[in-house]
Amino acid sequence: MGKADIHIHSEHSDGMASVAEIFEYVEYKTDLDVIAITDHDMFDGARAAQELAAKRKYRFQVLTGMEVTTREGHLLALGISKPIKSLQRLDWSIAQIHAQGGVAIIPHPMSWLIRSVGQRGILRILNDRAPEVYFDGIEALNPSIAGQVTVAKTKRLNASVFRLPETGGSDAHTLGMIGTGVTHFQGHTAQAWLDSLRAGQTRADGHFWTRREALELARIAPRQSYRALVKLPARHLRRALTRRA
Repeated sequence: MGKADIHIHSEHSDGMASVAEIFEYVEYKTDLDVIAITDHDMFDGARAAQELAAKRKYRFQVLTGMEVTTREGHLLALGISKPIKSLQRLDWSIAQIHAQGGVAIIPHPMSWLIRSVGQRGILRILNDRAPEVYFDGIEALNPSIAGQVTVAKTKRLNASVFRLPETGGSDAHTLGMIGTGVTHFQGHTAQAWLDSLRAGQTRADGHFWTRREALELARIAPRQSYRALVKLPARHLRRALTRRA
């Protein structure tokens, strides 16, 4: 069985580490087979990951991705080749992901601590008859506080109602958190991860953040909050103004 962490943030959005630092950590400090850089509404980290992986042979493989902000909450887009526009309708974003041959996953579902797709939104997409509008998976294990508060509800509803393939991802914003949430899958490559997800053969695993890990997060919280609440919005604003110019 392979092991993947498909929810990692880099300094290209509000993460604390560079893509190169993430790669070095994954290479020497974990047993992960596949990772994805999923920055908030940014594809820069995914491009940097592609470029770095092409320059040097690592023992793990990389999926392209990003965490897209839709009007109803966040959405993981994986296996895409170009960015998905933010603040669109949820069904539009999902359709655009599938048009690129990618997969759409619900991160930290139904959480009230972060922008998340709620139960009504999930059910509406599940009942949508458009062939390109469907979820490929649901994050059944997100070890962050935002993920912890609804994990029991997610598992219960997914088992009885949603019936979506499970994924696990760390939602890591620091190196030490990488690998705390993972997806087990058949094989060891990025393509095998996609194939396993589409076949419903994935399994979420991991652990909620320990006291030591929580204290580490508390230590860097001011710097990480500055990145999330000041630097990242400023970067989005500059891009929007550049496009209009």
